[in-house]
Amino acid sequence: MTPTTHLGAHAHAHAPAPPPRSAATPCNTRVVLAQRPVGRDIADCFRIERMPLRLPKNGQLLLKTELVSIDICAASRMLEDAPDGDILALGQVMPCSTVSRVVASRHAGFKAGDQVLAHTGWQSHQVVDATSIRRKLYPGVAPVSTALGIYGMYGFIAWSAVREACEPRPGETMVVAAASGPIGATAGQLAQMRGARIVAVTSSEEKCRHVRETYGFPVALDRHADDFPEQLRRACPDGVDVFLESVHGHCIDTVMPLLNDGARMPLCGMMEGELWPEPASDRLPAFLNAILLRRLLVRSFTHRDVTRLHPQFLVDPGFMSEMGALLRSDHLRWQEEYVEGLEQAPLALSRLVRGDNLGKLIVRAT
Repeated sequence: MTPTTHLGAHAHAHAPAPPPRSAATPCNTRVVLAQRPVGRDIADCFRIERMPLRLPKNGQLLLKTELVSIDICAASRMLEDAPDGDILALGQVMPCSTVSRVVASRHAGFKAGDQVLAHTGWQSHQVVDATSIRRKLYPGVAPVSTALGIYGMYGFIAWSAVREACEPRPGETMVVAAASGPIGATAGQLAQMRGARIVAVTSSEEKCRHVRETYGFPVALDRHADDFPEQLRRACPDGVDVFLESVHGHCIDTVMPLLNDGARMPLCGMMEGELWPEPASDRLPAFLNAILLRRLLVRSFTHRDVTRLHPQFLVDPGFMSEMGALLRSDHLRWQEEYVEGLEQAPLALSRLVRGDNLGKLIVRAT
């Protein structure tokens, strides 16, 4: 059973006020970027727009958004100097994976009522070419919400990193940063199945308890603890063979001295820019020396690696088969946290950046 946490709209008193809605005219509700997050909370950088609905033409579908993925990369897209050049223009809808339902179809391969993995972003509807939708969703295979997390982009990153870079062996020690998030939690469970000993790192005592009780990780440490470096050294008496970094890079300085010769280090996300503090010192020289002298294997895994273009193309047969079997047999656990209402997406993103969520953060649009 999937554990979930539900947050109602009553918890969000400062969402951007939508313009009046006309009951007589069907419309598309869009959450668009209004200003850059310089000197202001990111939740205050959006506005709500209402646009007339378009009807699909031949070969197209009209989709209604049901679930919206809240992704940490959305925060960097808001920056004028986004580190990877993926910059969201002012007035544009934030892109993201969605679980959407077909409202009207002009394509023989889809019918009204079908649920699909789409990339419609922070809006209530979108007309898309049917050929852009590569994955229908079936609740009998897995809960459709998992297509936004463990059975979607996040799970694919974790699965790929474990298979292609971590390659954990029985008895090895693997340190997992952001272990309560969808990538860390999934990668840790997959590595544990291969016999690795997991040392989970989170950002609070609550999250430490959660990863121990939910995922069975034997050791969980709060990186904010005053004696975190000493706790980590004690937890890794034989050094670290695999280090999975998936969010911020705050643990690298502490983990680097513990890495064994030939250690593997998949990087699944390190945030930079206005929204994240500058590091205390330049890590690059020490990092490069460690790679050279200890023969470290470093490889990046990002949303661009996974999708090439868009997350709806996520249909890798190996991933679908292996992860689907693990989900159906209850060998994998996952956590989802819900926020109610599309207009709450900016506040949900602000929560994610602060680390106030537990597990995969999803907005229920309807």
